[in-house]
Amino acid sequence: MRDSIEIVLDGPVFFAQQDEEQFFSWLAALPAYAGVKGRGRQLHLELTVPVDPATVESLLVICHRWEIDKAPLAPLKTEAVSWHVLWAPTVPKGNGAF
Repeated sequence: MRDSIEIVLDGPVFFAQQDEEQFFSWLAALPAYAGVKGRGRQLHLELTVPVDPATVESLLVICHRWEIDKAPLAPLKTEAVSWHVLWAPTVPKGNGAF
């Protein structure tokens, strides 16, 4: 039985040091986070299994926020999170209003 799963994501473009720090802080705060390594332009994200719904939802938000392809998250799409709007191929961007 595997203790972890690796998800390979294309690395985002950062526009400021703070942007990069926030991104990696958000990843590190994921409940199933086990580590991340950069290899070229890709990030190899290691998650403990089973991956909980909160981690999957947060990853969807992270990918949406930093415009990262969500396709590598497909193995994490379970019944518990399949309803989430961010699985859609295109989701409108917010207008910045709260």
